Amino acid sequence: MVAGDGIELVGHVLRRCQQLHHAVWAEEVGGILTSPQYSVVHSVAAAEAEGAGPLDQHSLGVAAGLDRTTVAGVIRRLEEQGWLRRERDPRDARRRVVTLPTPSRVAVAGMAPAVLAVQERILAPLSDEERQWITDRLARLAPAGAAVQDRRPGHLIRLAQQWHTALWAEELGTLITGPQYAALSVLAGQGPAPQSVLAELAALDRSSASAVLRRLEGRGWAGRQPEPGDRRSRLVSLTEAGRALLTSVAGGVDRVQRRILEPVPPADRRRTVEVLAVVAQGD
Repeated sequence: MVAGDGIELVGHVLRRCQQLHHAVWAEEVGGILTSPQYSVVHSVAAAEAEGAGPLDQHSLGVAAGLDRTTVAGVIRRLEEQGWLRRERDPRDARRRVVTLPTPSRVAVAGMAPAVLAVQERILAPLSDEERQWITDRLARLAPAGAAVQDRRPGHLIRLAQQWHTALWAEELGTLITGPQYAALSVLAGQGPAPQSVLAELAALDRSSASAVLRRLEGRGWAGRQPEPGDRRSRLVSLTEAGRALLTSVAGGVDRVQRRILEPVPPADRRRTVEVLAVVAQGD
């Protein structure tokens, strides 16, 4: 899926990178902690190790790259599981801070090799020079004011994708989501396709592909038709309303592309997307 200037759309590439990160994380780390949960406990441990003192919920959200609602839920679940404690700050009783029990601190340290393996596998297709180069550019794609001291590629990819989602909402509102746009764009370029093929090309995971397609059909932007030669199989196709919708949102999509790449030097923007596309293909 490419933009008007012939390079892939940033959001599409970031979503593919994020899917790769999820898959590799599950293989290397397993179900001990999700990546966002690890970011939270890692941020607490890092602050303690640096002598910065305990973090409150807001500071922890900034450090872990999570919005206010998400970090509250993550902290609550980690506290229920015994990974974290919330207590009154001894220096300011009005402030509640998050701390790590000793067993959690030991467990986080023990996870470090597996977490490092995730980052190594994500960047495996790149040379050492390219790895450093794309890490620096990913840090620039994070939203303004975000803490990027944690320079794990997977963490930076998540920050960039979150910022892309926020920019998309600013430019396009609730009319159409990025994944819905991706599905329609694939149909526009490839023609009618089975749901499984469409999901793969649009970077939709299996759990969300059906919901995305139901939404597109409900809005009249896509439909299903029997496959020639096999009436038991159905193809997803783009409707005229869907084609008109793609035309109407093209300007907003282009503005999202420009805005998210704005912090990257102009000469590096095309290469940034191209290198991320290589990462998204996996090792």
